[in-house]
Amino acid sequence: MGARGPLRLVDTTTNYQAPTPPKPAATIPKPPAWLSTPAKREWRRVAPGLHKLGLLTDLDRQALAQYCAAVARIEEAEKALKDGQTYTTQGGRQFLRPEYRILQDAIKEVRAHCVLFGLAPSSRMRMTLPEPKETDELEALLD
Repeated sequence: MGARGPLRLVDTTTNYQAPTPPKPAATIPKPPAWLSTPAKREWRRVAPGLHKLGLLTDLDRQALAQYCAAVARIEEAEKALKDGQTYTTQGGRQFLRPEYRILQDAIKEVRAHCVLFGLAPSSRMRMTLPEPKETDELEALLD
């Protein structure tokens, strides 16, 4: 007897299959107008590859826009940090530049989005990508 009553036997002979989630049509959405020029450049770089893998739909537009905006922030922060990561006040004290914190936050954001879209090798290894549909010649004739 279990701690909460008699143990129940579970039937493991049934072949349970999880319901398949709805699949919106894979398209390349247009980038939002509010994206900066570097962010739009990143959008044009990654969107075709994501579309080719079937990972980009209209529903993913906002997530991809956030990824591209974070990449643009990294680029801008890196440019600002070329002169160093600290600045000295008139009193002689040194502080981290604000761009350093912006850079660190943007890097965390990009890493999170890379996992979502499979933009890192380790996240691609965990993904199950849809198989390309191979059309049979006989089926094509019947259609």
